[in-house]
Amino acid sequence: MPTNPVLTTDLPYALPDFARITPDDYRAAFDEAMSAHLDGLARLRGDGAPPTVESVLGAWEDAEAPLRRVLNAFFAVHSSDASPELDAIDEEMSPRLAEHHDAIYLDAELFGRLTALRERIDAGEVEADEEDSFALDELLRSFRRAGVALGDPEKERLREMNRRLAQLSTKFEQLNRDARNAGAIAVTEAELEGLTAEERAALASGDGYRIELVNTTQQPLAAKLADAGVRRRLFEASTTRALSGEFDTRHVVVEMARLRAERATLLGYPHHAALVAEAGCAKTVDAITEMLVPLAQAALAKARQEAADLRARYAELAPGETFTAADWSYVEAILRRERFAFDESELGEHLQVSRVLDAVYSAAGDLYGISFHPVDGVAGHAPDTQVYEVRDTDGSTIGLFLMDFWARPTKQGGAWMSNIVDQSLRDGTLPVVTNNCNYTRTTTSITWDEVITMFHEFGHALHGLMANSKYASRSGANTPRDFVEFPSQVNEHWAWTPGRVLPAEWIDRLREASRFGQGYATAETELASLLDLAWHTTPLEELPTSADEVEEFERAALDRWGLVDELVPPRYRSQYFAHIWGGGYAASYYGYAWAKVMDADAVAWFEEQTGSLREAGDHFRRTLLAPGGSVEAMETYRRFRGRDPQLQPLLDRLGLTL
Repeated sequence: MPTNPVLTTDLPYALPDFARITPDDYRAAFDEAMSAHLDGLARLRGDGAPPTVESVLGAWEDAEAPLRRVLNAFFAVHSSDASPELDAIDEEMSPRLAEHHDAIYLDAELFGRLTALRERIDAGEVEADEEDSFALDELLRSFRRAGVALGDPEKERLREMNRRLAQLSTKFEQLNRDARNAGAIAVTEAELEGLTAEERAALASGDGYRIELVNTTQQPLAAKLADAGVRRRLFEASTTRALSGEFDTRHVVVEMARLRAERATLLGYPHHAALVAEAGCAKTVDAITEMLVPLAQAALAKARQEAADLRARYAELAPGETFTAADWSYVEAILRRERFAFDESELGEHLQVSRVLDAVYSAAGDLYGISFHPVDGVAGHAPDTQVYEVRDTDGSTIGLFLMDFWARPTKQGGAWMSNIVDQSLRDGTLPVVTNNCNYTRTTTSITWDEVITMFHEFGHALHGLMANSKYASRSGANTPRDFVEFPSQVNEHWAWTPGRVLPAEWIDRLREASRFGQGYATAETELASLLDLAWHTTPLEELPTSADEVEEFERAALDRWGLVDELVPPRYRSQYFAHIWGGGYAASYYGYAWAKVMDADAVAWFEEQTGSLREAGDHFRRTLLAPGGSVEAMETYRRFRGRDPQLQPLLDRLGLTL
């Protein structure tokens, strides 16, 4: 029996005993879990009896379970509270995990065992339900995409590339985090005009003040900083981070892009994006670009109209000065206040963190009948994590929710959800999920954008908590990249319910104000999506070969679609595009836009309903959240909506015309 505290626990809900786990425990748990995984699959491979659902799919899940547990626990901690010891483990394990993956998915005998089960099911010799068939077919497709049909020399080259890509991804994450930290700018108190006393206090550092960078190109504080010089310094620091010096990521970007292109060709695909699209809802790159390019072009055209208004207003604010990208959010905020009599600072009492979180939970209760109950004396994955037991309307427990609010230098930027324990009907496990934010300890109230982010990430959490699937590997948010953002975007809708977070009169004013600036907001995101596709559709021989070519490649890629505008840079530049180089969104950042189409269409459905909110919520929960990734994602949408999603509701929401 395993005794490692990562793999065993006496805590409720199979929650790892994070208070007791040491870095050495993680390293040992990786070794033990990978070994157990291979041993379990060896028994599956060597089973001479005719394959059955349980002897193949059940055995597959059992073999994978220990490693899934280690991965969930380790990366929950590493992303929230990294240390040199955890960084070293990540760097050590990344190539080993890639090799481990290849040892499985390049194994022709394992593939043969799965194929034999498919043949028996097709022949009527074995009964399989919808979840069984989908899980089996997805495994077979994964083997084919991994290169199981390649010859031995090609497989060896594939292993080398996968191992190197894993190393580079880890390297990028560390460089990018360090570049973001190093990019912070020092300012004086006099340069902080426009910020509240609370915001200034949050920036205090030693004898002065320090503005830290966030992940994106535009920096939120720029909307309030009255000093144009500081705005420009902040914008410059943001857009030039990781372009030079010890934290330069460009050499990593180039090598990763080239390796992905070579690997795709080896696997028989024209490029990496084709490989990724096939595994998602889109299926083809043409389907993606047919949606994305016109959307980006329409958004940029509207952003250019917005720019004319902003430039004119800036000429009044700063006669003789040139309006730049660094001034965009500042002038936009002024125009929003002037045109819509709206000043977000007036919302402070309503946007206190605790009140917003209560509203998030309240919305979930109204929709699904669930409730949240604090659990004391249980340590989460990070310091000061709040732990809640989540109960259904009948009082039964559906899972555990962990909230990590606080920013720390050891934490990755942004906000995200992760699974610690995956739900499984077969295993009898309930879900344990996290939400992670980056609020400072002095934060009392947040911005409206941060309210939307909180509802968004909780939408991911609900996807995990509402899971009702047979197999852990397919439950909850374990869905294609271009689907997973959809339920979380739908959850943003409930922040706009009058009285939920804000009084009705403020919601009306916010809705009107939110339509202002949609050209820019949409354009910057879709420019990043197309930048991602450019890196992952360009043939190997046309990709950059050195770090010095990265910026020109980026500009040429966007210019191809007429999408270069100095005032509207992509939400992420290539050198700090963590989603595609350090995360799992390579060639699939478009998934946010793809999901927005479904989101707007689904929200239109909610607005059409004449019954109770609970009835609508229960239908959404049953048909779409509960299945998770256990069946074809688009099929769950059709069961929810009765048809495929339509684009028009999104265009109406954004005020765009194609």
